[in-house]
Amino acid sequence: MENKEKAAASRLIKKYSIILILIALMIVLTMIKPQFIKPGNLVNMLRQISLVGILTMGMMLVILIGDIDISGGPQIALTSVICAYFASRECPLVLAFLMPLLAGLCCGLVNGVLTAKMRIPSFIATLGMMSVAKGLALIVSKGQPISGIRPEIEWLGSKKLMGIPVLVIVFIICAAVVSIMLQKTAFGKKIYALGGNQEAARVCGINVDLTRIKVFLLMSVFATISGILITGRVSSGSATNGIEYHMDAIASTVIGGVSMTGGSGNVMGVVGGVLIMGVLQNGLDLMMVSPYLQQIFKGAIIVIAVVADNMKNRR
Repeated sequence: MENKEKAAASRLIKKYSIILILIALMIVLTMIKPQFIKPGNLVNMLRQISLVGILTMGMMLVILIGDIDISGGPQIALTSVICAYFASRECPLVLAFLMPLLAGLCCGLVNGVLTAKMRIPSFIATLGMMSVAKGLALIVSKGQPISGIRPEIEWLGSKKLMGIPVLVIVFIICAAVVSIMLQKTAFGKKIYALGGNQEAARVCGINVDLTRIKVFLLMSVFATISGILITGRVSSGSATNGIEYHMDAIASTVIGGVSMTGGSGNVMGVVGGVLIMGVLQNGLDLMMVSPYLQQIFKGAIIVIAVVADNMKNRR
């Protein structure tokens, strides 16, 4: 009986480990920096977390099929400056949404085709796209922030709806959509099948190439959403907006329990990973840790998470 109880307790701890880590982290930060728990700081932190979290939903899908996309941050920057370009001129407001989306879809399509059809490793394909997106963002913005954003775009990034920041609401909607898609749709099952065993998925009749292209397109859709929202958040479009978010997205995905080899993981775990990364970032900022040290810290987290994932897979 004792062994059964221990096994049940072990399963329970494993199931809710992300939540336990998050709670412990928040308690420690509150003890070190009491201003962490202040409502104003928490709201700002949730807004920032939401921007990264939206991109993380797309990153999760890419990693689930066993690929990687390191162009997500630059795609945010590119779609942000395109959104700002049309939102700062006497153009129909719809163009401030459609043109960034079109640019994002083009990036996703190129990534998907290079990876699925040309058989180029996703890291190399998206590395090239990262450079292209950065360059295009600089060309569109001429190296300067684009200001004079229309109030409708600013509303998305700074206002609240029923007391909840719009950014947070959009993040929740994106997470809910991805969760339902993965659990309830045939496409979601194809994603897990592709990540679990690509050749077996092909034998089962799944169009592997088309599925991979669709996933990269979805990744770019989430990057575009984040790009539009960050434009409203900072009231300008800049080639530096969200440029490093893909690093946080990868770390959040792996911390959230998604295997880097693909085929396993869920949205709730990834949301927990996003919250942990956001709380850590906020805590480091409050403790005035150098941004350079923070980059080292994030890189170390990714390496540790990947090593832990590999050890789990070997077991």
